[in-house]
This record gives sequence, structure tokens and C-alpha cells, in this order.
Amino acid sequence: MSPPVSVDLKSRIVHWYNAEGKTMEQIRDLSGCSLGLVYNVIRNYRDFGSVTNPFAHLTGRHFSLSENDFTFINSLLEANPSFYLDEIQQRLLDVRGVEISIPTLSRALKKLNMSRKTLTKAAAERDEAVRAAWEGMMAEYTDPDVFIALDESAVDSRTAQRTHGWSPVGIQCVRRMSFLRGVRYSILPALTTDGIIALEIVEGSITKDHFLCFLKEQVVSLSLISATRDLK
Repeated sequence: MSPPVSVDLKSRIVHWYNAEGKTMEQIRDLSGCSLGLVYNVIRNYRDFGSVTNPFAHLTGRHFSLSENDFTFINSLLEANPSFYLDEIQQRLLDVRGVEISIPTLSRALKKLNMSRKTLTKAAAERDEAVRAAWEGMMAEYTDPDVFIALDESAVDSRTAQRTHGWSPVGIQCVRRMSFLRGVRYSILPALTTDGIIALEIVEGSITKDHFLCFLKEQVVSLSLISATRDLK
């Protein structure tokens, strides 16, 4: 369903028609509205002196949220766009005393032109030329058993931060977050087609010395033992 046309735009439609003498087709093209809507606005102004029909009644079920409730939801998501639906629902009940269902809340967010998207915390850039060169070099290897994958992972106070949030359609979803990690633990596994063959867990980040020691004492030594066993 198309968003409602604002009163300002309807007033502009009347101005174009009465003051500037534009045709309805020209007004349709200028306003981006349908020809029927342009006709109804001009007719309402002629009959009632208003761009809307004061005697018209909305059809369908009355919406359970007021304009203040919509303002509250919008402010809530501006402050914290990563709220889940049930959390917004609870905030409405706690702060405004309004109890609504999750489907009603979903329709309210749609009415606010909100969409759920990936939460942006930082822009990630990569060199496509270098990436393409690396892919070209790796294409010569066809046996997956010759690979050992090493990839550091870590957990800290930011790990539980949410990755998705709400923002208006067409607007990036950004939330201010603490970048204080707290205690950080790093894990460095060595993964092959047979599973994880070596593992290192340290407090803090994996340094160059940690990495080289891990390669020498665990990965290389295990590989040599495996190769020796195969020769026997």
C-alpha cells in the first residue's frame, strides 16, 4: 500500500490548479500522485474548502496506536535500533501503558516506513585486485587434503552485541556501541578435511610469537608425525 499523501502536498496540488492554472495531468506528473487523487483533492477543496473531506470516515479496524505512540517507537529505535519486536512491545507497555500484539507492532513499523537490516558498525573494504590474484594462484591446487586452514577467533564483551536493527527504508542502520572489549580470549584452530588437528587458546590476542610457536610445536610436528606414520 502506498504511503498517505501529506496535507502539504494536497495544498500544493490546489495551488497548482487554482493559482498557476495547471492541468490535472500536469499536476499528476509534478506530484507523482494518481490522476484520481488529484481530482479528489480539487473536488474536496471546491466542495468543502479543505483538501480533505471532513465528513469522510476511515474504513477498517481502528489502529490501536496513537501518534504519540508512533513518536515513542520512532524515538526508541533512534536511540537503540537493535531492539527486538518483543522488547519494543514491552517498552510500550512499561512506559506508555499500551498493550499490542507483535503483528500490530509489525504493521506499525511498516507504517513508520521501517525495515530490518544488518546493523552497521564499521565499513569493511577489501582490495579486489589482490583477491583475484590470490584466487588465481590457489586455483592450481585441486586436492583439498593438502590444505590446513588457520583462522583466529576471539570472544570478549562485544561478542554478544546485536548485528541487526531497525531504521527507515533507504537509511543505513547505525548504533553507537561501546568498543571496550573487557577480557579477550583468542582461539587458533588448525582445520583440515579430517577436522581440527591442533588448537591454541590464549588470553588476549594471538601475537606473532604465539602463532609461530603454534605452527612449529603443534601443526608442523603433527604433520611430520602423520607423514612418518604414512611412510611406515
